[in-house]
Amino acid sequence: MLWEGLYDSAGQSALCRKEEMMEQVIEQGVFYLKKCLIALKWAERLAPLMSLCRQLKDEGIDCQVMLSEELWEYRTNQGLLSPEEEEGILYLTDDAGVYSSLAEESGREPPVLIYLHPDNANEDFGNARYALQEPEETETEYLERVYRRCHNLPWEILVTERCWLRETVEEDVDSFWEMYQAPELTRYTERLYPTPEAERRYVRDYRRLVYSFYEYGVWTVLDRRSGAVVGRAGLSAREGYELPELGFVIGCKWQGRGLAGEVCAGVLEYAQKQLGFERIQALVHEDNSVSLHLCRTLGFREQMPPVGGQRAGEFRFPPVEMEQNGRRERFVYMVYQSG
Repeated sequence: MLWEGLYDSAGQSALCRKEEMMEQVIEQGVFYLKKCLIALKWAERLAPLMSLCRQLKDEGIDCQVMLSEELWEYRTNQGLLSPEEEEGILYLTDDAGVYSSLAEESGREPPVLIYLHPDNANEDFGNARYALQEPEETETEYLERVYRRCHNLPWEILVTERCWLRETVEEDVDSFWEMYQAPELTRYTERLYPTPEAERRYVRDYRRLVYSFYEYGVWTVLDRRSGAVVGRAGLSAREGYELPELGFVIGCKWQGRGLAGEVCAGVLEYAQKQLGFERIQALVHEDNSVSLHLCRTLGFREQMPPVGGQRAGEFRFPPVEMEQNGRRERFVYMVYQSG
């Protein structure tokens, strides 16, 4: 799906201070993780973790290493009774017993990263979602993202010259709702759910089912200067199609500034370098001349659609017919090839 398309300057000095703070945080890449507790069942497995420990300390993150049996004494001495009270702490362990105890104590998925190696290959780590096998190649940003996922906190995705993208949160819905009131915004894109409450429920499910499964999706676009919501952009998986799909929408008040091209170029670069996607698809409404031009500028080219193509002599390739906002519409199938 291709989406297409609010900034009033005030308090310039305050906005500049906010921009400087925001840029510093984004460049750091660490918001929430403050301490990494490494609890090892096999002491000899510490050596491969040493480079990661040095990285953590270089980033200003406290890193403490102990054996599994020492962990509970440490927690008792620190007065840390539950994961909820351990804000900023991520556990890294190769001991299934540590994981299961923390999970039982918290009653939910604990902030734990599993260290897998040949000695614990047969251990049962239950429902643990995140693990590493090559700690020498692991970066602190990955640990930060694991911590955020365990605490339902949004990932920061990428920064462009004027915008930054992060995962969507429920608080964004109010901005989306105001943005989507403009009739011209939904001419070529799907409308929101009928009520803000329904849209918030959708966002909650989307975060749980899409971000956690694919580790990509449609993200919120914000202005780097003010932090205001500018629109949405990202990648989605369409049923029946193999390629990830580029989509975007920019609020009407922000259009005409080249933000869509800037953001989409960033998404395409992220898709290649961070996600390993060499080809990206787009489905553009046949009447959406602005988006067709933008996609061609970005390097998209029309191709034969893998499914849903309809005969139409005026097209070099047949369009795809799909339902959008209760109507049957026709879309041009395009593909971007990196490199």
